[in-house]
Order: sequence, then structure tokens, then C-alpha cells
Amino acid sequence: MHAISDSGASELLANLSVPVIVLAALVLTCLRLFLMSRKVSIPGRPVKIHPLARSLAELLESLLVAGVLVFLIIRPFFVQAFYIPTGSMEPTLHGHEPGRDTVTGVEYTDSGHDHIFVNKLAYRMGDPQRGDIIVFRAPKEADSDDQMLGLPQVEHIFIKRCIAIPGDTVWVHKGQVDFKQAGQKDFTKLVEPYLDPKVPMDNPQKPDAIFGASKPLTLAPGQYFAMGDNRNNSYDSRFWGPVERNRVLGKCAFIFFPFNRIRITQSVHKEVTLNAHEE
Repeated sequence: MHAISDSGASELLANLSVPVIVLAALVLTCLRLFLMSRKVSIPGRPVKIHPLARSLAELLESLLVAGVLVFLIIRPFFVQAFYIPTGSMEPTLHGHEPGRDTVTGVEYTDSGHDHIFVNKLAYRMGDPQRGDIIVFRAPKEADSDDQMLGLPQVEHIFIKRCIAIPGDTVWVHKGQVDFKQAGQKDFTKLVEPYLDPKVPMDNPQKPDAIFGASKPLTLAPGQYFAMGDNRNNSYDSRFWGPVERNRVLGKCAFIFFPFNRIRITQSVHKEVTLNAHEE
């Protein structure tokens, strides 16, 4: 399974639910009111709030405002941080441990896990495009870990690259991705500069890659075909089907940690060239 996890001061803070946030805001408000009621009386002077109580009350007020902005406005609607735990998007997004990757053969000398910002506003104003790195809530069928353990499958957050959009017909075969747009007669090879040229795609595909691999798949309205850049080590749409539009949460926008990896993760659909060939 190739889920990603919330990132922040801690995973616990990142996953706080709205009721917990509201309760915390109420507690902070009550504490602030209590502190503001702590008075100090000096003979011959007006009664004032105790200086220490005032300072603590101002700190709580700042925490309250910041918490509401981050957890109730920014995180749900604008941007959220995530952590990449696996290598399914290598080499674009790092998620590896020291040692040799048995799938790609790459030798890593240290641990590498990117922390990213996801733009949640991007797809409120438009739809995913080919080449976008999208974050989405995967269906239960994508939970391969629990399936192998014989446990109930649950939904996880995945990050993959959007390969095909509604109306496209996609066909993953012969070690490449072919597709044709609606109304197009011939299949087109997708040239993907973000892949590692030293790691060719499996040919043939794994037997359980039944969507768009065993035969061409035409995407219905509101469906997107998502694949990891590390094609031979990615559990994606080839195995559990297209991603529905209402499951897409946002677009990967920026790597903010580690510091030597800071960069904008731009979409590539405008840069990708297409080479037509006969079906």
C-alpha cells in the first residue's frame, strides 16, 4: 500500500477532528476569560488585570486565533501538509530508507522522505489535468496491506500522477502508456520525462493489473487514471480502477522538507510531448 500521512508538528495535531478543535477553542476561551478576571489591587490605583494573567491571556488569544485559522479555514480549504512514507512516486517524490531498492536497483545511502504542501484550492477552481500530481482518498479496494492481513479494508490518502482524464482511453502495455482522447482515432504514446529512464516499466504488466493493462480502458465522466512514477512499485489505478473526481483532495504544490529538496512540484502536462502511432 502506498498511503501518505498528514504532516505537521505531529501526526496527532494534523489529524485533529473538527469537534476536537471546537472543544479546544472553547477551553482556550474559558481559560482566557478566567485569566482576564484575575485582578490586582494596589492602594491608591485603579484595579487592574494581573500582568502575568494578562500576558497568558494574550498568548491564549493568539493560539485561539491561529488554531481556528489553521484547522478550520486553511487546512480544509486551502493547503495541507503531508509526508511521503514510501517510494511509489520516486524519483519525483522521495520516500525511501537506506539500502538497496530491490525493485529499482537504486542504492540509497540515507533515509529520504519528502514533506509536501498540497493545494486544496486548485481543484475547486478547475479539474485535474494530465501530468498533475494529485492527492486523493483511495477506495477501500486500494488497501492492499489490510487485505493481505485478512483485515477489513479501509480508505487511505494516496498520492499519484494523473495519467488520463475523462474521455481518454488508456492502455498500459509494451512497457509504456498509450492513450487516445475522445474522438481520436489512433493511440498516442505518452512521453514521460519524470520517470527514471534506467528503470523500464514491467513488460508484461503484473497479472492483477486488470484496469487499462489487460485491455484498453475508456474513462467515464468524472474518472481519472492515476499511476505512481515508480511504475514497478506502485499500487495504483491499474490494480483497483480509476479515481472518481469527488475523491480528489488537491494538487501537490511544493516540497518544503528536507531543506535540500525544497522545490515547486510543477505539473508537466503542458511540457509532455505526444508521439502518435497506429493502434
